[in-house]
Amino acid sequence: MTANANNPSGHEWLVVGAVRKPHGVHGDVLVAILTDFPERLQTGVQFGLGPETGPESFHEVHHVRFHKGSWLLGVAGVRDRDAVEGWRGLFLFLPAQSLDELPEGYHYEHHLVGLACRSPEGEPLGEVIALDTDGPQARLVVRRGGRDFLVPYVPEIVTEVDPDGGVVTIDAPAGLLDDDFIEA
Repeated sequence: MTANANNPSGHEWLVVGAVRKPHGVHGDVLVAILTDFPERLQTGVQFGLGPETGPESFHEVHHVRFHKGSWLLGVAGVRDRDAVEGWRGLFLFLPAQSLDELPEGYHYEHHLVGLACRSPEGEPLGEVIALDTDGPQARLVVRRGGRDFLVPYVPEIVTEVDPDGGVVTIDAPAGLLDDDFIEA
């Protein structure tokens, strides 16, 4: 999820976490991690806080550590549980990394949605409508002929992603995008 809001840096902001609940009496909060790069949230980092539509306030990380699969986050200048009680259900945002800072082959979901899918031969295969990250492996959700298909987002199948060209090349094995395929 991306958001552009009035903010001090003018950055594009990405949702990286969801505030679950206050923790302890000193203003710390438990935050569910919603990013592939949790190491980006560090002491001194500026973050946004707000509804899913975008950050409405901006804060600085005082301290952060992992706690039972979540972040345990302390915010600079906040030392009271009551101050963070109203943050439940809000989202934590960090500035988007530029594409050249991302690992090779990594793309943000919002850069994939809307891309046309083609076979290596150029045959139209549908359109990417979402990225499904539930489960152990990411999958592209491809709409083809009014049906949605899950395509494993692995280099053996998704052989090229060209956001500038608006195309994803999918080398689909038989039956992946055609549920009527039966091999005798």
